[in-house]
Formats: sequence, C-alpha cells, structure tokens
Amino acid sequence: MPTVRRSRTDTQSVTSAPESRTEDQARRLRRYLLTMTIRTVCFVLVVVIDSWERWVFAAGAVFLPFIAVVAANAVRPSVRGRLRPVVPTVDRTPQLSDRPWEQPTEPHDANH
Repeated sequence: MPTVRRSRTDTQSVTSAPESRTEDQARRLRRYLLTMTIRTVCFVLVVVIDSWERWVFAAGAVFLPFIAVVAANAVRPSVRGRLRPVVPTVDRTPQLSDRPWEQPTEPHDANH
C-alpha cells in the first residue's frame, strides 16, 4: 500500500489549528457560570442595599440571564485564511513488504 507523504509547504501550524470542541464548550461553560454567579450576587445585593444602587443590581439580576445564555451559545467562527487544506500525495517509492517471504501470486491456469 502506498504511503502518504506531505511536502514541507503542506505542514499544519499549531497556531493555526482551531480550538477543540471540548475546550470551546468548557470556555463557554465557565463564562456562563461566572455570569450567573454575578447575577446571584446581584439578587443578594437587591435585598441588602437600600439606596439607588438597588435598581442597578435589580437590572443586573433581570438582564444577566439573557446575556449569559447568548454568550454561552456563541460559538467562535472559523477564521478563514489561517487554515490551508492539506492535500496528500502518494509516495511511489518501492516499499519492502511486511512479509518478505511472500511472493505475489499469479492466477494458475486450470489446464496445467
């Protein structure tokens, strides 16, 4: 079986590799949890504070869930131009067989 060989220009740069799906989901989950923690603090401060700042915290408690969900669902777009397709080429160099004792068999004629 021919092996696939890439030229030096087809190598993929580590910096141009996209973020993995699990890393992206973990990042979005951390952002969501941080936003909802701030919302919880806003709820507590609405009860504790008795001045005009109470309305700022109330607005935070009301609008932060929307912001948290939108941010958690925001997937980073793939950046065009940074990634190049890697086109494999076939290496036509003769290879040694894994089993040198085997010879290619040719079809036998039934009359022999």
